[in-house]
Amino acid sequence: MEDILIENVSIPVDDDKIFLNGSIYYTNDTPKKTSWIINIPAFMEDRNGKFVKIFTEKFAKVGYYVLAYDPLPGKQTGRNWIKFFDKIFFFLPEVISWILDNQKNRILDKKITLFGRSYGGAIILTQGFKDIRAKTLIALCTRYDYATVGQRKINFGEELIRNVSPKFYLNKDPSNNNRILIAHCKDDETIPFENLYQIKEQLGLNDENVLIYETGGHSFKGNRENLFQEILKFLKKL
Repeated sequence: MEDILIENVSIPVDDDKIFLNGSIYYTNDTPKKTSWIINIPAFMEDRNGKFVKIFTEKFAKVGYYVLAYDPLPGKQTGRNWIKFFDKIFFFLPEVISWILDNQKNRILDKKITLFGRSYGGAIILTQGFKDIRAKTLIALCTRYDYATVGQRKINFGEELIRNVSPKFYLNKDPSNNNRILIAHCKDDETIPFENLYQIKEQLGLNDENVLIYETGGHSFKGNRENLFQEILKFLKKL
């Protein structure tokens, strides 16, 4: 098995006032120029989380450069997630710009795929959806509307909810089927499974763009390899 190579990087965002910690994964067999995948962690996770690392390494081993980054700027914010809950969403375009500006010698045809689960999926289907520089979007177990968590109201405020909820960003268009793949497990206890159908409907996605698993919970336990292979099939079609 090819060894994974890792480059740790610091990505300036918010007018260079804040820096995000990230890691670029690849192998000695990775082409000099190839597509990139940005792996965005779930809520309260970082680039070293188990789910993130599993898929980061899987993608790297099949020839992609993969950037996994910590959405929260760590010590610079005192790890205050609530204070930065929606601002973290707006960091994504700056991360994309950083790759295009600083990794131009290693990116092929400006091809960038966004991959993320839960909170990461919401970032993808909001800021990522409207950023045409993101060629492909893969969102897993994504919440449709942050006005509620399950049946419980959360006091985020209307403006913040609009900033972070895919509900307010997604538009139906046939081209979405060439760009977007979503997936969810029916027994996910964190994000209601019905959110999958709400997202599918608003995007106008075909059935083949929607992966459904009977079991696996919020982390696709027992289905990760199948999920990975289905993602590869989708990426290779593009």
